[in-house]
Amino acid sequence: MQQTVKSTLTRAELAAELGVSVFTLNQWAVTSKGPKAIRIGRQCAYRREDIDAYLKVRAKADVPIPAAPPAGTYMMRLPEVLSLVGLSKSTLYSLIKSGDFAAPVKLGARAVAWPSHLVNQWLADRMGGDAA
Repeated sequence: MQQTVKSTLTRAELAAELGVSVFTLNQWAVTSKGPKAIRIGRQCAYRREDIDAYLKVRAKADVPIPAAPPAGTYMMRLPEVLSLVGLSKSTLYSLIKSGDFAAPVKLGARAVAWPSHLVNQWLADRMGGDAA
């Protein structure tokens, strides 16, 4: 049987093909990274030629596609991170600056959050075991 290749993919289909989350594709679209997105009505789609061009550039630059976060990962806002790790805001940002804590992901002009699996991993490393 011959398998047909779709000429356009939805964001969910492309996320599954690239092995990244739909959230990652949303971020790429906002920051003009990744394959060029087109609008079809209210939906976002990707042309096969744009996807292939993006993958060709990535392969030439030898930049791997980021791995998808583990299942169950969500974005934690600052108050939740502070209450979970038990640190003050200034201490947390000092740790981020020194590279001892994960940097936040920019969600918008004035909003940041941390992937929950990175915060949980930091806690597990601090406790010397698995706290996920």
